[in-house]
Amino acid sequence: MLRRGMEDRNDSRHVGRRQWLSALGLAGAVTLAGCSGNGGDGSDGTDGGDGGGGEGGEVEVPDFPRFGVGDLYGPEVARNLAREAFEESEYDYGFDGDTMINPEGDQVEIDIYHSAASETNKLLAEFIAQELENNLGASVTPEAIDGTRFSNEYYSGEPQGGTDTVNGEEVEWSNPGPRNPGPRSVTSNEAWDMSVNFGLNTYPLNPLTNQTFFDGANANFNPVGYYPQFDVESLFEQARQATSRDEIRQAFVDIFANLAREQPYIMLTLGDDLIGYNPDLTGPIENFSNGWNLPAWHIDDPSVSGSYDTVTGASFNTLNPLYNNESGAGTAIERAIDPGYTFDEDQEYFPLLYDMSTEDGKVWTFELRDNLQFSEPYGQVTAEDFVYQIQEVQQADWANTADSDSWEGVEVEQTGELEFEATLETSNVLWPQTYDPYLYPIPRDLLEPYVEEEDVEGLQQDEELLELQFTGNLGAFELTEWNRGSGTEYVRNDEYYLRDIDEGPDLFSEGPLFEEASISVVKEQASRLGALETGEADSAAIPPEQYESYSEDDNVTVRQVPTPYNTIISVNQRANGWNTGPGNMFQLVPFRQAMAAAIGKEELIQGVYRGLASSHFTWQPRWSEFYPSTDE
Repeated sequence: MLRRGMEDRNDSRHVGRRQWLSALGLAGAVTLAGCSGNGGDGSDGTDGGDGGGGEGGEVEVPDFPRFGVGDLYGPEVARNLAREAFEESEYDYGFDGDTMINPEGDQVEIDIYHSAASETNKLLAEFIAQELENNLGASVTPEAIDGTRFSNEYYSGEPQGGTDTVNGEEVEWSNPGPRNPGPRSVTSNEAWDMSVNFGLNTYPLNPLTNQTFFDGANANFNPVGYYPQFDVESLFEQARQATSRDEIRQAFVDIFANLAREQPYIMLTLGDDLIGYNPDLTGPIENFSNGWNLPAWHIDDPSVSGSYDTVTGASFNTLNPLYNNESGAGTAIERAIDPGYTFDEDQEYFPLLYDMSTEDGKVWTFELRDNLQFSEPYGQVTAEDFVYQIQEVQQADWANTADSDSWEGVEVEQTGELEFEATLETSNVLWPQTYDPYLYPIPRDLLEPYVEEEDVEGLQQDEELLELQFTGNLGAFELTEWNRGSGTEYVRNDEYYLRDIDEGPDLFSEGPLFEEASISVVKEQASRLGALETGEADSAAIPPEQYESYSEDDNVTVRQVPTPYNTIISVNQRANGWNTGPGNMFQLVPFRQAMAAAIGKEELIQGVYRGLASSHFTWQPRWSEFYPSTDE
């Protein structure tokens, strides 16, 4: 699945499981693949559920609710749902007329963080603030923040682990990480209430991957401290046991219905990326896999010349392939090193570094190409490099890589110089679509000193990994410079292995067709768009409010590229969320439902996204084959 990046929506390539986040409404251009599918979802108010109820009355929430449209939108239903939450709370929250008040009698005041680099993100936060004040009586203050800072200081915490009682059972956080450091009592470094900085990857090719977000309170990724109130572990186990696409689809019906009901994140919209390209650029397509064939992209004639330059609003926190989980940095990494595989424009598996095959979905064979070389002194890429990485790093408790959960319970064995096998605990016919086996090769000799010392800090900060100095012929370009605040620069890799394969477009034999490439971090949206208009950049994100004007500009080609990332409100259900009074109302399902019912989806789509989005009710885009039929 191509990558779709944090603030960066450019060329794009593949998206690994580690790339969970995308900054919303920002700029650049990559392509991870995503969503689309407008219409027929209740956004016109004709199929929005059968909630309602008078003042103080209980709201009837359907099995598959569509909050924010029809009878499940507006002040009456939102306030009644809030009253249900107040009844559940041990603290005396309530309404004084139209104003929501805390136990001290003061108006509830909430902050909502948005990206300082995006006008669209700012408009989104302001719209939400207005809706929550008008329909719930809460005072909401939008706060601008750098997306990387929010990710590091607000959305991450120091792993501490611990135990907590969830649905009457004691749960232990045995493998805490920065994105789920422990129970709700374990918090991030900085307190926060709400955020619209990030959308999360819906993984539409295989929703089994969503277990990283929702498979219990101690799931791998849970920065907000969400505790599912349904037996999600059993339902995911049922889905994992499925042996066909139809069985997987059926297994997820209850999961998606419960997520729609519980609103773990307040679900708002799904939309395409709007990417402006140099009109002379040949290659980009309006497809979930836009960018999978980047080495064949070219300007004018298909010959090696020029530079492919993109702009983004977000700086990169790390370029270490073992520890990156943000798709903006993933774009920068994959300029210089390919992962194992991708998916073509038909969403079919396409081998890059290795092919994968299976007879039963349980035992998978990895076959490496024989022309893969690391930089000196590491030599040829072999199966030993992959097996060592998996066994000694990905599966090691001390290393805590971004993909560590992907290899839990997987038995790996080298079966040849260029071949190894992975045996899963249970059959998974769509294992590649989960992105669990999506790996970058790392030389064993580079990893070994850190493995012997169990030195996680050293591994995270290794200069060869951070500067991608080991990549040999494994990527289309060679990284020449990473300026921490301003971006990355590359030159063409004259030894690129992809030129010697039999699969793919004919132009792969010449690729990449650019002498150089760059990704520039430009914080101001106007400056990014100015670079696109003047030809200084070949690709940049187009904000929805300017889509029409750019679509009529002969100097820019605008494409609507489906993305798997949703537009959501992250509500902090941890102990440092809800800073307006005692307790944390975000922890209560009826209150999250109240918030979802207070925000009009169609009004949001028209007012902020200029109609270029569709309503989001559960954890898949409507175009996905796994979207639940109960919502038809």
